[in-house]
Amino acid sequence: MNYMTKTPSRSLIIAILLAIAAIFLIFSLRSRNNLKVNTFEIENGYGYSITIREKIFIYQPFIPAVEGNIPFSSRSDARKTARIVKRKLKNNEEAAVSVKELREAGIKL
Repeated sequence: MNYMTKTPSRSLIIAILLAIAAIFLIFSLRSRNNLKVNTFEIENGYGYSITIREKIFIYQPFIPAVEGNIPFSSRSDARKTARIVKRKLKNNEEAAVSVKELREAGIKL
């Protein structure tokens, strides 16, 4: 029997896959901790962006979930909405915001 051509054992393959998954998890957690909220002024109102490592991940010049291109009426409303989205991203949830969530947060629609 030739032991030199033996294929990698199942436990070695599992160990390698677990190591790759751990590395991916570490980088994923670091990315979520690097989320930053920014607000900006646009014509007739405000918008927000969320960056990861200084790169724009979400650019939202208008109130999400509302029909039409309507900007936020205040910087505070834009910031509150961005924080909702940031929390969702950190929790691996969908980043969408509903009208109900906006109303509950006191966002002027």
